[in-house]
Amino acid sequence: MNISAFKLLLAGLAALVVSGIAANAAVTGLAENSGRREAYRLAVLRVKDEYHIPGVVAGVWVPGQAPWKIATGFADMGSRRLIRLDDLLPIRSVTKSYTVTLLLQLVRDKSVSLDDPIGKYVTGIPYGDLITLANLAGMESGVKSYSDTKEFLDGLVADPNRGWTPRQLVDLALPYSPLFFPAADYNYSNTNTTLLGMVVEQVTGQALADRFQKRIFNPLGLKRTSYPNDMDIPVPHAEPYFVDPATGRVEDCPAVNLSAFGAGGGMVTTLDDLHRWGKALGTGELIGRSLQKTRLLHSRPATSGPEYDRYGLGIGELKGWWGHTGEGLGYQAATFYDPRTGAVISVEINSSQPVNVATEIFKALAGVVHPPKAQGETAH
Repeated sequence: MNISAFKLLLAGLAALVVSGIAANAAVTGLAENSGRREAYRLAVLRVKDEYHIPGVVAGVWVPGQAPWKIATGFADMGSRRLIRLDDLLPIRSVTKSYTVTLLLQLVRDKSVSLDDPIGKYVTGIPYGDLITLANLAGMESGVKSYSDTKEFLDGLVADPNRGWTPRQLVDLALPYSPLFFPAADYNYSNTNTTLLGMVVEQVTGQALADRFQKRIFNPLGLKRTSYPNDMDIPVPHAEPYFVDPATGRVEDCPAVNLSAFGAGGGMVTTLDDLHRWGKALGTGELIGRSLQKTRLLHSRPATSGPEYDRYGLGIGELKGWWGHTGEGLGYQAATFYDPRTGAVISVEINSSQPVNVATEIFKALAGVVHPPKAQGETAH
């Protein structure tokens, strides 16, 4: 999402100042291995203070250790309500990892093939006979991201409450597509995942929300995760904000209809559910070992969009961890699984700015799980 452009178009919003906010924090899991857990706490607070974030929930789950979780800052700057570990927050593009998982389940069931062209399911896509479902899942289709178009941003400004259909979102991108020949390059595009959501609905004959519920939420016990696809974010939820990282000023962010993000960004969840998802995503629990291997190996260097070292099929790799991040219009999130230790780190925050601070918090916490080696130290 082009946050900066949207922020400029939404001038005149009420402003608050975060500088000097007390670090009100609820922390769990400090009793065991308290030295490392204090390092977790300090890592979160350092990044939170550096970027002037209103509220953060984050957790670290390492096998053999008690889970560590923190909630610090405010869910609502107006009422000064503190953010809580059980607050609900939109997770934006982390949703892509759920949608691609549904697709891979259909591949496992032989209902679709990763080599199928998108033109088999959706008409009117440039190079639709050549762009495969794998190209879409791996961000190598060449279809422009609808969220980077002036038409989409103008539509949000004119009416943030407006409902969007997937086809309306896709059609915004088509006049600007293709950006390149399929599989010739990498370009992170929200249109890709929107198209995959349309494929899932067409093949299954079910609404995407129902498919999420039956094939992901229920099997994993994600009782507080939902795909509203409208204006109704479940409660209690943290309010969204923009942050100016240079000044520490926080501006109210208008609520936006989640259908504007759809299959690429419409999910809402809690920290505990995000942890459960991060583990399932990283291990391939819902798709099996063979498809998980395909998911990771079908990857290439991420040269645009969110920060990843590589991006596979609806999953990214960063510093040896595999997972997904999300950001835009008042919220940021990240969940990553470490195949070396089985650890999971999950982060949600209720603000957005040019830097994905949820990713920065993840990296800070990952640095505690795997401390930098001392000079001259060799790996064992």
